[in-house]
Amino acid sequence: MNDPDPDGAAGKASRARGGVRIRLLLFVCVALAALFAALVWRVWQDHRAGAVTQAGVGALSGRVATLEDALASLQQERAGLRQRLQDADTTNRALREQLFGLDLRTRTLEGAVASLSEQHFAVADALRLDEVEMLLRMAQERYLLFHDAAGALQATTLAGQVLAAVSDPAYAELAPTVEAQRQALLAAQLPARTADLATLGRLRAQVPLLPIRRDDRASTASPQGVLARIGAALSGLVRIQRSAHAPLAAASAGLARELLMLDLAQAQSALLAWDRAGFHAALQDARTLLVLRFDPAADDVRAATADLARLLAQPQPAAAPDLDAALAQLRNLRATHALKPVVPATVPAKGRAR
Repeated sequence: MNDPDPDGAAGKASRARGGVRIRLLLFVCVALAALFAALVWRVWQDHRAGAVTQAGVGALSGRVATLEDALASLQQERAGLRQRLQDADTTNRALREQLFGLDLRTRTLEGAVASLSEQHFAVADALRLDEVEMLLRMAQERYLLFHDAAGALQATTLAGQVLAAVSDPAYAELAPTVEAQRQALLAAQLPARTADLATLGRLRAQVPLLPIRRDDRASTASPQGVLARIGAALSGLVRIQRSAHAPLAAASAGLARELLMLDLAQAQSALLAWDRAGFHAALQDARTLLVLRFDPAADDVRAATADLARLLAQPQPAAAPDLDAALAQLRNLRATHALKPVVPATVPAKGRAR
């Protein structure tokens, strides 16, 4: 039996080991080549990424520079705005001071205007009160001097109208007194009183036409004989007397008419003077004289007698109105109001505008 060749086995074994080494070396080479390729790829990628990064950095640097320029511009604008705000604040402060000064001047002006207004109203009220006093005094004098109730009523009415225009409330209490005086004057000039005066005037005008009694005409006729006429003339010259108890038939017709006219005139005067007793006494005398001395059958005498009877039957005329109360009250109010202290108009203080 043949023995195997030791050299052949050893050669195979060495060849086998050599092939393994070669394969291992090839693997290592391949691995090194792959690693080198990977390193090259990595370096290339890094280089590319660096280039991109440098481009991005450059772009970012440009943008940063642009932002810095914009920021600098904004800072300049901000500084300008801040300066403008400071200027505006200074201007507003000046305007605020001016506005505060104008406010003070306005309040001062309002106070002056209010004071002038009060003085104007005070002067206007004083003038109106002077006019009221003049009108009341005029009404008083017209009534006392002339018994002119219509004129006094007109003056009192005007005084009430002027008093209503007075703005001071202190004189409001005078209005009722003036109105009471006006009502009293209205009552004083009643149509009946005016008609009575007209009736008395008409009767005085009719007296010369009234016929005398027939027996009086016979007794007052010319006496027969020279001695009788001389005696009648001497008796008339020596003594003429009228008495309530003496017979009125002895008076002449002219004297009877004169006496009747005097009685009627006295009645008119008493009526104007608000003399009630004198008015009725004069009417009674006129009526008595008319009945005793004038012809009762005549129509004019009967009409005059009826008129006198109607006047006597009328109620007594109202009392004369009191024209002193309103004038005295006005003077008292003016004297009292003049003693009051004058309070100047005050302007309310206001806080300074901010």
